[in-house]
Amino acid sequence: MNSEPSLDRLRADLGLKRLNPVCAKLEIVLGLLAAGVAIPLMTIKSDAMNVAGGLALFVLGGYLALAGLRSHLSQSNNLLAAYLAAEIRKLHPKGSPDEHPR
Repeated sequence: MNSEPSLDRLRADLGLKRLNPVCAKLEIVLGLLAAGVAIPLMTIKSDAMNVAGGLALFVLGGYLALAGLRSHLSQSNNLLAAYLAAEIRKLHPKGSPDEHPR
């Protein structure tokens, strides 16, 4: 199945921009890395400055990882919507009598 024309049409109709899967993966990796660094930072020396910095880094890492996941989900949903729209177009081609209700 070549979904690229359908996906391009969906993006044009909805005014969406193309999402970059590499950026999404990079967001996930950097987010998980930041969260992984934050945990030892909060627990090794438990003074207030390290705990606050570690907590901020943990929150930032979690946000980045979730933003990357959201991008992947958006890409997948766009692909599925484009596929579904193409299948519906196959069932109801232009000019068919079913197009206009009576």
